Amino acid sequence: MKGWNLVSRYWFGLLGSLVCVLALGCASSPPASPAVPTTKRPSFLSPPEILERMEKSPVSYKVEPQDSPPGGWAEQLWPRQLEPVTWPQVVEEGGSRVLREWPQKPEVQQLLAEAEPHYQAQRFEEAARLYAQATERCPGCYLAWLFRGDAALFGGDPTTALAHYDKAAELNPYDYRAHFYRGSALIRLERSQEAREAWAWSLVLNPRNPIIRQFFQNNRSVGLAITDDVIVPRGRALAQDDGVVIHFDPDHHPAWFAYANCKALWLGEPSHRQEMTGSTEHRFTSAEELECLASAVSLYESGLRKGEEEHEDRALSRLSAIVQGKMATELILFEMAARVHPQITLTLDDEARKRLHAYVLRYVLVPTGGT
Repeated sequence: MKGWNLVSRYWFGLLGSLVCVLALGCASSPPASPAVPTTKRPSFLSPPEILERMEKSPVSYKVEPQDSPPGGWAEQLWPRQLEPVTWPQVVEEGGSRVLREWPQKPEVQQLLAEAEPHYQAQRFEEAARLYAQATERCPGCYLAWLFRGDAALFGGDPTTALAHYDKAAELNPYDYRAHFYRGSALIRLERSQEAREAWAWSLVLNPRNPIIRQFFQNNRSVGLAITDDVIVPRGRALAQDDGVVIHFDPDHHPAWFAYANCKALWLGEPSHRQEMTGSTEHRFTSAEELECLASAVSLYESGLRKGEEEHEDRALSRLSAIVQGKMATELILFEMAARVHPQITLTLDDEARKRLHAYVLRYVLVPTGGT
């Protein structure tokens, strides 16, 4: 199938380098299972090959049509498994980047607590004096610089606020708040492109944050919007005592049935997991998500070429475009992995975060009226 070959070449090339990056546990602890050796990369199965393996398997697979929730089965497929660190610090331990709480100094915390009533009462000058004392006592305490920036921003001085936010981001580049507030200062200074860049970094560091999303819903005047999720899954698989059940919403595109079949294979066949990841353990991995999305895209694109589609599916077309744009890795990070581990992106290497930033600018945080 010509369309399958076009898609599979790209997904196949990504597999070797991504299994560890997107295997749950890599971000906050050393990998629990080995990555696939780069010298021998297993190719993804096409939808017919997946069906063939299921038919030959001793495992019982059964299909049950079922209505999906309005947002698809995303929450069921990728439930949160780790709680976020409130004030994140990224450190090197055992050759891996891990998350820890940023260490707090009691005397600085006391000053911040004293400033809070002033800040809440909009007595920003009084709050700023206490925040300044905190940064003088602890020049390396990024929280004090962050709060000092807030007092300046809401006190009507975005230029000073930006300088304080810059300092906070320099001290701790992993906290999304410094970048988000930098964007707020920059937009007030009418530096809109720089503001968009900063806000995109906040989304890179905290992709699923509802506060960021609410901000753009409530502030249309900034001229930016966060696009809807690309992956709204209408198929899934569940393990049962007597086998695996496949749920597919018949009111949606059959590409999601191919996706659900792939999910079922991963759930029901330890040998397939071993082949693709080097381990029979079933947990979140890029290998599974890449193969199953590839299966859905393959079926969708095949139908378009054959003229079988009465109407284009906008979500699947966006997914196809992202695959062709060679940003499937970033899509999985942003929409799937970040659901399971809300701060997984903090421990990526610098180049991976830069690619994710480019993804957000291209597909997520778009000028109003963009797609």
